[in-house]
Amino acid sequence: MDSERLARTSYHHGALRQALIDGARDILAELGHEQFSLNEVARRAGVSTSAPYRHFRDRDELLEAVAADGYATLYNCLHQVVLDTSDPADRLLRLGGAYVRFAQEHPGLFMTMFRGPGGIPDEVGIKSYEILQCAVVEAQRAELVSTGPSPELLTRSIWAALHGLSVLSLRQLAARFGMDGPPEELAAGTLSALLGLREPGT
Repeated sequence: MDSERLARTSYHHGALRQALIDGARDILAELGHEQFSLNEVARRAGVSTSAPYRHFRDRDELLEAVAADGYATLYNCLHQVVLDTSDPADRLLRLGGAYVRFAQEHPGLFMTMFRGPGGIPDEVGIKSYEILQCAVVEAQRAELVSTGPSPELLTRSIWAALHGLSVLSLRQLAARFGMDGPPEELAAGTLSALLGLREPGT
């Protein structure tokens, strides 16, 4: 059976599209963007090199789909933190830790989500940001952080700090500035200094 027929018989109802996204995620995790190609994705999926073009116009469109998949994964991580915590201060610190951990555990995916001028969060990505903003609002209402800045400004500042910390960590620069350690500790220390929040256990 040739590869085209194998693709038709092995994947049904959009399963090939998701298999290509999953394969792309694996390649990015193993090899990074430099060695990423549609041909390699097709090879790992066991289909012809022309099969991916039935679902994606080109390499960049597949990467956009991978990014959307990444935003969904990040959202699930952050949403789980909300379900697992009730204390506003603890929730804010844990959300920060979850963000940095996500970046460390999925470096290729994380960089894909924010690559180039097209790296704009989709609807799910915006919802992830809104989870953080809701946590900021709760912390302000409980007077655990300053109520001077607007929730929008404070959320942007927190996200910028967490994102910068994540990128520094991925590029192995954080340790040079004494910011090595588990992601939860890195995020908690950064947010505590930025907001005057207590860290867990203190």
